[in-house]
Amino acid sequence: MPETQALIRRSATALLWSYAGAFTRAAAQLIIQVLLARLLGPQAFGQAMLIMIVLGFGWLLADAGFGAALIQRAELTEADVSYALGWVLAVSITIGALIVVAAPQLSEAFGEPALAPMLRLCGALIPLQALSNLPMSLLRRRLDMKRQQLIQVGSYVLGYGGVGALLALLGFGAWSLVIGFGAQTLIVLVAGYWVVRHTLRPTLRGDGALRAFGFSVMGTNLANWAIDNLDRVVVGRFWGAGALGAYSAAGNLARAPAALLVNASQSVVFSAASHVQRDPQRLGRGFLGALNMVCLLTFPLFCFLGLHAEAVIHALYGERWQQSAPLFAAFCVAVPFYAVLAISGPVLWAVGWASSELKVQLSVAVALVVGLIMLANLPLERAVWLVPALYAARALLVVGALARQVVLPARRIGAAVRGGALLAVLVLGATLAVNPWVTSTWMQAVWAGAASLLLCLAAIRLGGRVLLCVELRQAVQSRAATSLTARRLCTMLGLHAGAAR
Repeated sequence: MPETQALIRRSATALLWSYAGAFTRAAAQLIIQVLLARLLGPQAFGQAMLIMIVLGFGWLLADAGFGAALIQRAELTEADVSYALGWVLAVSITIGALIVVAAPQLSEAFGEPALAPMLRLCGALIPLQALSNLPMSLLRRRLDMKRQQLIQVGSYVLGYGGVGALLALLGFGAWSLVIGFGAQTLIVLVAGYWVVRHTLRPTLRGDGALRAFGFSVMGTNLANWAIDNLDRVVVGRFWGAGALGAYSAAGNLARAPAALLVNASQSVVFSAASHVQRDPQRLGRGFLGALNMVCLLTFPLFCFLGLHAEAVIHALYGERWQQSAPLFAAFCVAVPFYAVLAISGPVLWAVGWASSELKVQLSVAVALVVGLIMLANLPLERAVWLVPALYAARALLVVGALARQVVLPARRIGAAVRGGALLAVLVLGATLAVNPWVTSTWMQAVWAGAASLLLCLAAIRLGGRVLLCVELRQAVQSRAATSLTARRLCTMLGLHAGAAR
């Protein structure tokens, strides 16, 4: 019990720091992304997104899943870190060299021959990017989210907000984002090693189980990457770079609030679940509580954003980005399912079943690429609805795989999802009630937002026991004896502090 309480305290502290960093980074990303989008325009922004696709793919191969393997390891030794370092060096240098050699062919495949010089720079950045993940993974393993978030947020602001924005102002176009990314990566690598000071002795000999788990995670990450990026390749190829810029901007904007709400907890969920990987009952209770919280936050928020996509895009990006509005609406439907997956996958990894997620992700990745190619004759604002349909399918399949591993009945999963769905229905009702009486899209969003907020607050106050599943209710009530915040939350939800039933 003392060990359990210590883990809970460390996890809670890590979660607070993760959310603090996530709030800061999300705000910085929103400001910087909007600034860069306005400075660059759809064409240059689309070119930069093609480069980021290559960087993301190269990093996933170069890291080879060793970052996650170091976190999941029950007992970690210096020899394990040396083994991971050796493999990451060998693989990342190889991948970087291949990208440099294949740059002309890749740029032709994208239909943008001017990208070849930028792709060669990508090849040089791949080893730095892969190496920078090792100290960050070791910090996450220790649940030291304070320093991890300070490094991540600081490097993003300096890299993109400093170097990238300055170059965009000077007219460097897509180069601005690529060089800004390089500056961010270098800062993470130097700062991360300065804090962690892990061994610098690489070796290719070590425990094969570490490598096997890493490769399994790498396969899953590659499938995730394919789902998140190959659609952009298809869009750029069949609908053009301008359409890709609108598509990427809409997707990035929709995911930004999700990154704020769930990505901060993702690392904590993985690290904490890895510590109790041999106790399926605790894993199941923790997962259901996290699922309930994610649904309560994402379902109503993204329902509102999707219903008022035109007003959101106009307010943030301006008139020339209005083609992104219908795309943004589709992504808003997809993001809650993306958020559910973001907390389900790490729990599967923690119990050593990353291969279960891999099978689902590969199937969905293939379906997404093939589906978009088959829909290439349609306008993009219609074809894009394939994305939320497949996101929903993969979330259901991964949650189902997890439920089988930790023996979770469907009714308990349904109870965890119920609260968020009910709040989303209230948001939809408020919008339908307001829209016929207001003609301006901006004022519709304002009035519907106010009505939605009031309805949701009333529902939370009057129906706390309905909105919260048993697992989340118990977690809040059990903390009320020692936490003022938990006591106030119990009061707001109409729950009895300390009565964890």
